[in-house]
Amino acid sequence: MSRPNVLMIVCDQLRKDALGCYGNEICETPNIDRLAARGVSFDQTFAAFPACAPNRGSIMTGRFPTVNGLRENGMVLPHEETTLMDVLRQRGYTTYGAGKMHIEPQWRYPGGSDPRPELAVNPQPDPWEMPWHGFDYVQVTEDNRVGPYGEYLERHGYDVWADPHSFTFPQHITQQSVYPEEHHQTTWVADCSIEYLQQHPEDRPFFMYTSFVDPHHPFTPPAPYDTMYKPEDMPPPFWNEKELERWPEGYISKYYNEEHGHEAIGMHKLQDSDWQRIKAYYYGMVSLIDKQVGRLVSTLEERGMLDNTIIVFTSDHGEMLGDRHLCFKGTSFEEVISVPLIYADPRDGHQNERREQLTSSIDLMPTILASAGVDIPQSVQGMSLLPAVADESHELRDALLIQESSVRRTVRTQEAQLTWHGEGKHSELYDLTRDPNCVDNLWNRPEAAQLQQAMMEKLLRVMTENVDPVPLKLAPC
Repeated sequence: MSRPNVLMIVCDQLRKDALGCYGNEICETPNIDRLAARGVSFDQTFAAFPACAPNRGSIMTGRFPTVNGLRENGMVLPHEETTLMDVLRQRGYTTYGAGKMHIEPQWRYPGGSDPRPELAVNPQPDPWEMPWHGFDYVQVTEDNRVGPYGEYLERHGYDVWADPHSFTFPQHITQQSVYPEEHHQTTWVADCSIEYLQQHPEDRPFFMYTSFVDPHHPFTPPAPYDTMYKPEDMPPPFWNEKELERWPEGYISKYYNEEHGHEAIGMHKLQDSDWQRIKAYYYGMVSLIDKQVGRLVSTLEERGMLDNTIIVFTSDHGEMLGDRHLCFKGTSFEEVISVPLIYADPRDGHQNERREQLTSSIDLMPTILASAGVDIPQSVQGMSLLPAVADESHELRDALLIQESSVRRTVRTQEAQLTWHGEGKHSELYDLTRDPNCVDNLWNRPEAAQLQQAMMEKLLRVMTENVDPVPLKLAPC
């Protein structure tokens, strides 16, 4: 059989449990659910770094942010880094990208809290920059909508700044998008991807990276998705007020913050009805994405490519969505660090199966390369998931590292999770066997001293193991 094509679909801030295939009985995601039925769904996949840019860099390089250099939003993924697209195009693949890349800054940040439109960066690379991070062809749009999509809006008579964006205040706003469904950013990303797929020659394999900006806040789906779900039908958020007493300082500040930063919305003041409304709009955004996934799969089917195309579906991180009366990201709770991962290879015979192994976003690059029969570069820190796909009992790792902002680091095992917030700071420790929802923080509890020591040792081990496997040589010796 010829080399497989690859379609990778990435969402921004998509909660795993917003999908029907992960147990949601309200949000309608029939196309993503059918995709899961075509392959293997991983139930314990975690972002290497649960923020937009760093985890996207990890997806593309198979390396942790502290190693590949994209350590925070607003930084650049060094062009010296070897990406998944670089490797595939060197092996004869045509590489396409459409949507949110976020591996370079979106704003010339002015130092204030609300960037002005004139400071927005056009993310589209110039023709002489191609191939760009390994993409032969790419149409880039970011949260600010400037660039190719903004030009598209202007051609159709719309103001690129008419809708709220990710630096608009307040961030938890819920309203109907000014842009109708056929001109919405989510639809545009799918349109660009479909155009690439339709024009791709049959005698050459392709890699298509389709990356949606949604369901990232603010919560502004187009009609009819803004009213597709009724707020009163949404389940109230998960909330146990007692856990607030043992939260780390950063979470408490986030909860009460009304003054600093674009997420300062006074979360402690919001009622269940507010959270239910946010969830209804968020679900509308998810269902619109699902429609576009269906269009992408139909395009492959129409071109006779579906049976030789590996489809990978994931997200860069999750969203609190009112659980614990918090919103957005910035925590180490599973609502944020856990991501969906669907791997559907029509050649391997695995359909509608689930896996429980601990997996990471850094595993996507080596898995795709192994699936395509391409050697994995020595620089990659992730591991191929194909052994776990073939054998549900195959253990990939006993502990998984999650890097986070500043010095915060998380180690996750099947039985426990520890997040270190820094020397002298109140941190987090949860016994997942008896407290799977991470409500009872055991940090510095006498009865959990042995567990804390064991998990700190695991954290030290996985941090040590994940230094750069190929140090950069700047001189002969």
